[in-house]
Amino acid sequence: MTFLSPFMLLGALAVGIPIAIHLFFRSRYRLVPWAAMKFLLTSIEQTSRRLRFQELLLLILRCALLLVLALALARPISSVVRGGGGDAVDAVFVFDTSYSMGASDGARSRLERAQDAALRVIEQLPQHSTVQIVTCADRAALLGPRAPANLDQARMLVQALKPASLATDLKPGLDEAAEVLARGQSSNKELYLFSDMQKLGWEQQPGGLVRAFQEIKDKATVFLVRTGTRTPANVAVVGITPQSGVPRPGERVGFAVLVRNTGVEPVKDVKVSLTVDGDDKNAETQALAKIDPGETRALTLAAKLDKSGLRLLTAKIDHDDLPGDNRFDQVVLVRDQVSILIVDGNPSDRNPESSSSFFLAHALAPVKESERPRHHLQPRLVTPRLASPALLAKADLCILVNVALDSGLKKRADVLPADFVEELARFVRKGKGLIVYAGDNIQPEAYNRVLGQKHGLLPLPIKGLVEKPANAPLAVDRASAQLPAYWRFKEDDYYKGFNDIQVWRTLELTENTSPTREQGSVITKEKEDATKPSASMTVALRYNDGKPAVVRRQVDAGEVLLIATAAEPGFRPELSHPAWTDWPLRLGIYVPFVDVTVSHLLHGQTQTYNVTAGQSLDWFPLDSQPRAYTLVHPDGKAVRLGVPEKRSNRLVLAVPDLFQGGVYRLVQTSIQPGSDEESLTQARSASEGQLTQARSASEGQLTQSVKSAGTPLAVTPDLRESQDLETLSEEQLTQRLGFTPIHLVAGAAETNQSGADRLNREWTMWFLWALLALALGEMTLAYWCGRAW
Repeated sequence: MTFLSPFMLLGALAVGIPIAIHLFFRSRYRLVPWAAMKFLLTSIEQTSRRLRFQELLLLILRCALLLVLALALARPISSVVRGGGGDAVDAVFVFDTSYSMGASDGARSRLERAQDAALRVIEQLPQHSTVQIVTCADRAALLGPRAPANLDQARMLVQALKPASLATDLKPGLDEAAEVLARGQSSNKELYLFSDMQKLGWEQQPGGLVRAFQEIKDKATVFLVRTGTRTPANVAVVGITPQSGVPRPGERVGFAVLVRNTGVEPVKDVKVSLTVDGDDKNAETQALAKIDPGETRALTLAAKLDKSGLRLLTAKIDHDDLPGDNRFDQVVLVRDQVSILIVDGNPSDRNPESSSSFFLAHALAPVKESERPRHHLQPRLVTPRLASPALLAKADLCILVNVALDSGLKKRADVLPADFVEELARFVRKGKGLIVYAGDNIQPEAYNRVLGQKHGLLPLPIKGLVEKPANAPLAVDRASAQLPAYWRFKEDDYYKGFNDIQVWRTLELTENTSPTREQGSVITKEKEDATKPSASMTVALRYNDGKPAVVRRQVDAGEVLLIATAAEPGFRPELSHPAWTDWPLRLGIYVPFVDVTVSHLLHGQTQTYNVTAGQSLDWFPLDSQPRAYTLVHPDGKAVRLGVPEKRSNRLVLAVPDLFQGGVYRLVQTSIQPGSDEESLTQARSASEGQLTQARSASEGQLTQSVKSAGTPLAVTPDLRESQDLETLSEEQLTQRLGFTPIHLVAGAAETNQSGADRLNREWTMWFLWALLALALGEMTLAYWCGRAW
């Protein structure tokens, strides 16, 4: 048995008070001879024995009363160790290190509260106990100590813990803890889980997590140490997307910074800033007066991109209760010119205005003919017959406009060659963009078979063609815009004419789908090639009848957009209106739409440089020259990665440990061909030495030379962590687990128990009941002894 307040045992010294009073006031007699009293001697002796016995009982009761009161104030608890109160314990500490643990909870963060609680537990462990530290977010890591009985090293490991930028998943940590407990030698085992008990961590793998707890509770005592006592106020930066077309050197470009209130209460006066390459002096800032819970807002901020190449954008918001998602880094590629390959399935040399791509080509380059060679967008027009795979090698983007994939048309139309389609699939999967426009040459069956089933490029299956009467055309619903790049068309009153676009003919797309967490995102139910990853769909725009107008699909590193209507009006002599749509005729809307669409696809091509924390990254060097690589972390730590490996005739460099949000740098050092292993080692050491010399003396900081060196990799936090900040109560956790663990709350008195579980372990209540019984007994006995006889 131990005591939570052992200093209160000093109160047991008060037991001497009734003893001293008893001895001090004990009756004293002076013998006086009196003959008459001899007759009463026998009676007096009997009465005296009875009185002494009563006084002794009262003394014992009063001493016991004070002793029990002291024990109750000392708050005794029974030993938590099985097999003996003082036996050694094999303890495993599992720390939730997801970035929600960095949330402020009072004067300290949740992780700091967990660290304080863990250190207090270590202090209270019996002698010869062992401790092992396991961290987990969406993966687990056994930190040590190497010698489990080295509690000083365990304290150091606990004090060095920092939250990562990962989302919570407790299952890997419990699996690792179970293995560590199985290796323990003591029969007394304890598991401590230090977490904010966020709902996400318990729902990632609920079945496996419960089974892991069930197996552990048969071998060890399970403690759940809660480190969060309230829901933090939180606004997260969730994205950066271009709003002013393709970024060009020397121009100010508008970017929409997306912020979302993921807390349960409104947040006021949120300042949002956007910087380029860490230049905080020239940052542009806007303020949000108020953002309600669950609301997502887009603020358009301008950034000047002085030169071409890879540029780093950083969006930040003011400090809130959860700093882990207050910063969003993104690498963008600024180009002098962009090469766009247009394949027109209905060209016309004699009458260019009747070509299917006429309006599109002019929207891409809305300048005079003499200025087109200097324009930042360089469209190249070819017919399907002349479309060769070699053309894709020089293109940044490909657009198919009214292109036939099958020769079974009633009218003659050139068919896109099969080798071009094969190369087009590889073109997209490597990270490039594809736009598909509808038209008279589109055959639903051919597109579903070739682009859909065979190559997995079609965003949604095409059911057929829909024609509307002249007096009842469809209209584009700008309020339906789900793609962040299109939000300007939804929110800016300048584009309110978007709703006036009329569409008489459009492809009907089969939307047999289930929505994902993101509104407007869908996953197709059609059977896909097992060798391909599952598709990620978004209906970017809809018609006023709810049918899809623009649909996107992520295909490996690339992206495909399907526009359900044509890129041309499609005038016919017999019709008084365009056969397809008047969209291309509305230049004030069509040109910005094309510009933003192209910008969105080009922006997505930098995703190789933009990674979510926890994702693995395979880096493909652009040349075959031997190089050694070093990864510089945001805090300045340099890690040697070595030389790339050869996989399937390509050099691949595995970039691990991207667990922390921020900007990493991939620095390379050339190696002469034919170098032996010793030379390779020297080159690696040299590259690390250069970085070490360039690193600034202040801890965790990099000099400007290191900041600008190498290829930037922007790692953003896993935003699943802060999408739902709800935590589970003790009752909910007990119900999920199927047994009652010991619930603790980290706080001012670390590891103190709460609720009924605490009372079941403490003996204080029982001592208080005993104190009450002794008090009643003492009063009854004192009354009985004081009666006249």
